[in-house]
Amino acid sequence: MKKFFASFLLSAAAAFIWAEKISVAVNPGEAYSNRAPQIAVWIEESDGTYVDTLFVTKKTSGNKWIGSPKDGRPESLPDWYKAKGQDPAEKISKADLDATTSATPKKGMVIEKDLTFEKGKTYVFKCQANQSFDYNEFYTKQNSGVDGQPAVLYAGEIIPDGTEKEIKLEFSGSRENLTTADKIIESIYVVIK
Repeated sequence: MKKFFASFLLSAAAAFIWAEKISVAVNPGEAYSNRAPQIAVWIEESDGTYVDTLFVTKKTSGNKWIGSPKDGRPESLPDWYKAKGQDPAEKISKADLDATTSATPKKGMVIEKDLTFEKGKTYVFKCQANQSFDYNEFYTKQNSGVDGQPAVLYAGEIIPDGTEKEIKLEFSGSRENLTTADKIIESIYVVIK
């Protein structure tokens, strides 16, 4: 009886897990090549619970900012830092980093990864981008520190075991007073294969 019950529990648990190969394409916009932007791509559950980081730029993950204050650069990717529960002043250990890291790719990027999801749950894919010294008449060196224009966020929901196999992440937030920050990324697509 114990063997049957244990086998039943394992079968029931497996029925609620869904493995997928996903691909995330981050396509650069017209302001992407001005300077190397900082980028993070991650997943949350629909209630905001952090799941996984798929990509983060090396400067962000290693807290390797030139001339940054002691508290790091929290304004570079604030939503990602908050979702991960990461202190921007601390370097992320390799053991704690569950993502691909690299220098900012010159021509955009495609991230491919095998992921495990819970059946029936809705997941939110997010991407945040920011460029240092991205000043304009509204975000000046005097009123906005190193970054100038704020980091921009894109998001899109998907149910991995549903019929929808591709989503485009949409700009999230206000474009008011942005002149180039919202042009760092042209588009972001998530494809479940």
